[in-house]
Amino acid sequence: MKRSILLFLLFTAHLYSSPVIVNDVTQINPIPVSRVETPKTIEEIQNLVKEHSGMISIGGGRFSMGGQIATENALFIDTREFDQVLEFDEKQKKIRVQSGITWRKIQEFIDPYNLSIKIKQTYSNFTVGGSLSVNGHGRYMGQGPLILSVDSIKIVLSDGRLISASPKENQEIFYSAIGGYGGIGVIVEAVLQLTDNTKVSRSVKRLPISDYKKFFFEDIRTNPKAVFHNGDIYPPAYENVNAITWIETDEDVTVQDRLVPVKEEYWMENIMYFWLTELPYGKEFREHVYDPNFTTSKRVVWRNFEASYDVKELEPPTRKISTYVLQEYFVPVDKFDEFYPKMREVLQKHDVNVLNISIRHSYKDPGSYLAWARSEVFSFVIYYKQRTYPSARNEVGVWTRELIDAVNSVGGAYYLPYQPHANQFQFEAAYPSSNKFFELKRKLDPNYKFRNKLWDKYYFSDIKDQKIRLELDSNKTYLRNEDQTFLTVPEWFIVFSSDEYAKFQKHSPPSDFPYWRSIGQFWKIYGNVIQKTWEYETNWGYHLMICVIGVSYSGELALKSIYENTTGAFTEWIDSRKEINEDRKVEAYIQWVTQDYTDFVRLRPWYEYPFYSKFLEFIKIEDGKSAGKIRTWERRIFFSMELLAKAGYGWLIGLGTGAVYEAENFHILAWADENGTGKIISIPRYEPFTKEVPILVDKGISFKEIAGNKKIVLTVVSSEDQNWEDQKILSSWPVLTEPGKKRTALILPVDQLHLMILYCKQNGILIDHIFDY
Repeated sequence: MKRSILLFLLFTAHLYSSPVIVNDVTQINPIPVSRVETPKTIEEIQNLVKEHSGMISIGGGRFSMGGQIATENALFIDTREFDQVLEFDEKQKKIRVQSGITWRKIQEFIDPYNLSIKIKQTYSNFTVGGSLSVNGHGRYMGQGPLILSVDSIKIVLSDGRLISASPKENQEIFYSAIGGYGGIGVIVEAVLQLTDNTKVSRSVKRLPISDYKKFFFEDIRTNPKAVFHNGDIYPPAYENVNAITWIETDEDVTVQDRLVPVKEEYWMENIMYFWLTELPYGKEFREHVYDPNFTTSKRVVWRNFEASYDVKELEPPTRKISTYVLQEYFVPVDKFDEFYPKMREVLQKHDVNVLNISIRHSYKDPGSYLAWARSEVFSFVIYYKQRTYPSARNEVGVWTRELIDAVNSVGGAYYLPYQPHANQFQFEAAYPSSNKFFELKRKLDPNYKFRNKLWDKYYFSDIKDQKIRLELDSNKTYLRNEDQTFLTVPEWFIVFSSDEYAKFQKHSPPSDFPYWRSIGQFWKIYGNVIQKTWEYETNWGYHLMICVIGVSYSGELALKSIYENTTGAFTEWIDSRKEINEDRKVEAYIQWVTQDYTDFVRLRPWYEYPFYSKFLEFIKIEDGKSAGKIRTWERRIFFSMELLAKAGYGWLIGLGTGAVYEAENFHILAWADENGTGKIISIPRYEPFTKEVPILVDKGISFKEIAGNKKIVLTVVSSEDQNWEDQKILSSWPVLTEPGKKRTALILPVDQLHLMILYCKQNGILIDHIFDY
């Protein structure tokens, strides 16, 4: 028990510490890390890895877009100062570099020798280590994944050893580290192949997307002079393609710069991107006016120039409200015509704010474990704009998973450097050799030292947990919306209030009940719920239901307050009302029904309560001789009208609910942990959930997730001086009928739920309700 309390205190202390934050280019993935180190030598990296027993994450340019650079509380190795050219062979066209070096710095080094990088991304701000970790690619013809241009690498493993790897030496490390997203170790060096820096001339052709595949295979793929190629699909119709090919030439250059000049500002590009994404007909203007007039003129540049773009040109003035993000889908070339209609359907259905979709081509990957090009592929690079608030991110997740299903259906893959919206089932379908990668990671990194948000989601040290993840992801009834744990709080407040009202009547007259304060508490709690659920996609139907029951509840209490403080108070005065005794059977029955109703709605919907049956029982009740006749008849009339009104209203609600909603599932699945072993358990919902979970905790069970969710709300009743400042509070309010007590709704991580339950039991705090989904 002491150990559990200590863990709980350590957890709460951690929540309020002030860690260092690292983020990626999108600025929507802030991650607190324990500290940041910027090594400059291999020895420094080896020492950091050997001496640090905890988690380690690795980051370079930070251009991934889904937390692939870090995880919470990790030691973060920033490689950007580890950026030297170590060896250069002009004749062999090879260069050996440290992994933190950017492509731009390499270009500046090799351009005087008239050499060029063989394969890289379009932009030159990325580090070599980051590009290797994602196994990047570019617009190069006759090429493909970056791994095709890598002779060898050096990598620091989890025990601090420095290992050389190539297609011939330590092959499994070579093919797992490249494209391994920092999961195997820290790539510290790479030997890269170079090629000649030639002049290239731009050729532009506009055509329907239905003709693109034929055009590409007949005119581009077979052209040995083609150096770069991409086809830009125009949104929002996604019907036409602007195919741009850069072809090797001996003509004089029209741009004298050998590399794209570095600029401080790109204000013209910012205006263009804003127009495209925010103003009416911006995308149509680009397709029909701008591109035909400004991108078709003759242009001859050096290969290094066309390969040295600055990613700053894509950077908006601010990313606080919205941000630009990438996704990419790889499709076997023979499935092009099958995939793009599916992609278009998803993007149009969800009205995705797409700026551009760039078609690229890649040959087959030579054998990397997480290969995205398992065959010759076309890639569809989607560049889109999204809002930064959490509900917008959730909406992106919906259409992203639909696109992943579409690409998996044609035997393709999606790219992993972006937001990890895929479930485990989708991930393994897109990367069928991932288990081979995971087996090697378990061998080389047995303590799961190298980690980030990508591997936190898809990698499991224990293969049994991986099987649990797959089983849950394939169960269509498993996931429930996390916002429901918040949205059900106002409903349950009405249950709490009804319980207070029932207990209050045992010792006090109804006219003394604080009706108006209860109404105020309901709407204040609902306001807090709205604030806390802002990060989720708005469930308009559920909010409407809460408003309806809130208005009904408020109206009922307002009418009761008026009645009980006029007519009711008058009959109380005439009767000189005392405590309910054996002669006051009418009022005793009213109090009993109020409590019985409260107990019922803890388990079943309120409209299923047998109000009419209770009415038939009630009219047969006779008071004893000592009860006042006026009070008795007033109570009979008042409560009979209430029962009949609720019976009719409940009947109508029941009819509507039965017609609209499907039958409910009264059990919920949870991923639990018992003595270090993961398991799936079924727990009854609603009130039984509140009773069952503490019993499970007493048996040593904790929870990893419940119904796929990481947050859960529970209410506790404590003394009003109980301090919850070290916890996240949804709302806290006094128990109006019990002076000195308060009810608090706490927001907890699911994996800390067991600690809170143990804490409450240890300190005599009542766990009032745990809100399932």
